[in-house]
Amino acid sequence: MKLLFKCFLICLVLPVISTNAQEINSTKGYDTHIGVMVYMLEDLKSEIVSSTRGLNQFETDFQFDKQANSIGAIILHLAAVEVAYQKTSFGEYMNNEYEKEEQELLEMSIDLDTTKELLKEKPIKYYLSIYKKVRKNTLRELKNRNDNWWTKNSHWAWFHVMEHQANHYGQIKLIKARFPK
Repeated sequence: MKLLFKCFLICLVLPVISTNAQEINSTKGYDTHIGVMVYMLEDLKSEIVSSTRGLNQFETDFQFDKQANSIGAIILHLAAVEVAYQKTSFGEYMNNEYEKEEQELLEMSIDLDTTKELLKEKPIKYYLSIYKKVRKNTLRELKNRNDNWWTKNSHWAWFHVMEHQANHYGQIKLIKARFPK
């Protein structure tokens, strides 16, 4: 009976689940290719935010060894790298979207190795609010662009932003798995 049930799952249910899981749409309000990237970036952001929901201060700052990063530092680093690509894609005026303190923090957070010890004692909501503000600015700017601009100028950059965030999402999951029990 167990074998029959496993066969049922593998043959009938799994293909339906995996087909749906691989569906990527274009977000409405954007040109088609930009909308696809927005869909993927937002899906990944949702996973990152969800994975950090409810972290306490110890968990936000936890490093499982001296070379490891904290989740708080990683979130700010993700925002910092996205801002760097905003400037590359949209122009230096993107600095004007951030308060002076945010600009300094984001510039410092590009290099995780030098900032991981400094980025502590802030609640996870602090880091997430900056991350979400950065993404809001990205989405606003992408909405003002078209697919012609995208394919000639920036699709490679935003693919890298997504790839970078996916790598650090894996790191966040690893850190959480190493929390002391």
